[in-house]
Amino acid sequence: MPATVRTISGAQIDQLSVLDEVIQTQRDVFAAFVRGEAVMGPRAIISQNENAQFSYIARASKSGPTIVKFGSVVPANANVSLPVVQTTVALMDAKTGSATTFFDGEAITKWRTVAASMAAAKELANPVTTIAIVGVGHQGLAHAHAAVKVFRPQQLILIGRKKCDVPALDCDVIASDRIDDVVKADLIFVCTNSATPVITQPLKSGATCIVIGSFAPNRSEINAETLALADAVFGDDSQTITSQCGSVIDANCQNVRSIGEVYNRTAQGRSSSDQVIYYFSVGLGIQDAAMAEYVLAKLPDGAR
Repeated sequence: MPATVRTISGAQIDQLSVLDEVIQTQRDVFAAFVRGEAVMGPRAIISQNENAQFSYIARASKSGPTIVKFGSVVPANANVSLPVVQTTVALMDAKTGSATTFFDGEAITKWRTVAASMAAAKELANPVTTIAIVGVGHQGLAHAHAAVKVFRPQQLILIGRKKCDVPALDCDVIASDRIDDVVKADLIFVCTNSATPVITQPLKSGATCIVIGSFAPNRSEINAETLALADAVFGDDSQTITSQCGSVIDANCQNVRSIGEVYNRTAQGRSSSDQVIYYFSVGLGIQDAAMAEYVLAKLPDGAR
């Protein structure tokens, strides 16, 4: 290991990151993965009742540095003032193989997850008037702030088990504890820690639903009957989604398409305005690798 190993804090990552730029990194890396240019090892995840531990290894490009990410998801941590998701991202130099940099995993995960959701929604969604966010924790609120910046909706509905404090955003914001309010939205982001379905009714015609919490076989935020009514299902990677996303497994979804195919224009995204579309993200190491490379490139020259 080199004599000096850098640690990049969450505050540094937040300060350096620009939403539109990070969105582009995620779009680019998904497209590169489909072309065989980004590299990803097997994604490992071990469920432990409602908890899960995971690890990834990946590169955003064939010649770029390799990252290793590991962490855990423990929903009960929300009750004891600990992060629900705890992660670390380590970067190994492409030439020497030495671990040179450790990144705050929560910040890397927040930025790359939000950015990937926004990239997919920009590609798949109809024009947006009303957005619903299901789950108002760390990721839900990060999605809310990003979605208002990207889509400029007239109305944002924040749906949680309990009504939350309404953040100051540039639109009409409503706090709700009624899951039925999702049917009002053109675009829905499902950002919960639930292992059982939270959406059990059909969405409105033309709606797009971005789902980030069904990241393991035992986690399903959309029930099988509702998902079976979808006109199209996309994911961050079709092979990973069909084997590790609980909602997709439960519904036995066929013809799930990788979003990188859409970005590369080798597959069609939305084909008509009345389609109901779902996009599932389980989270891929290539996303973290792209985010790590982005942060390193943004550091002042003397800090790289």
